[in-house]
Amino acid sequence: MMEDQKKKYILATALDVFFKYGYKRVSMNDIAEAAGISRAGLYLFFKSKEEVFRSTILLYGDNLIEEITKGLASEKTAEEKMMYVFEVYSIDKFDLALNSPEMREVTDSSYQFAQDALDASYGKLEAVLVALLAEHNNTTDSKMSLPPERMAHIVTCALRGFKIVAKNSAELRQMLQDLLGVVLAV
Repeated sequence: MMEDQKKKYILATALDVFFKYGYKRVSMNDIAEAAGISRAGLYLFFKSKEEVFRSTILLYGDNLIEEITKGLASEKTAEEKMMYVFEVYSIDKFDLALNSPEMREVTDSSYQFAQDALDASYGKLEAVLVALLAEHNNTTDSKMSLPPERMAHIVTCALRGFKIVAKNSAELRQMLQDLLGVVLAV
């Protein structure tokens, strides 16, 4: 269990380092130093900087899903719940990420080697949306024209695209509200 806690600590520290300096400017030595361990000690947990980076993307996504899960019960309607999910997962830090290429590397990495981790994180978001859309479908008279799984996939893909074109968090929020208006009205 101590090994697992140590690994999580290293990843949390690495996440901060990647947010601050970006992937390219960070070395394994920088991560080890920030975590207070030797470089050789870091290699006992991770084989490469790529592995650390992929793992930090997964940790970041897991942290967001955990935050969403804790706060979701306080929201009432399907739209409020889904907007809460989007606020936590993307909108809250959008302006910061927009002005920080280093942070954007973690939140929406364009590195090919990290795509599986990013896809896995978005997959967890999609699972939350499936549950919310299924709940909405089961508790309202209006039925969606697509199954919750397909609708959640479309919404998740739209979110990823919106993050590319939105100029600020207010625009991203509006795009997502408009999308939900269409999705939940169907």
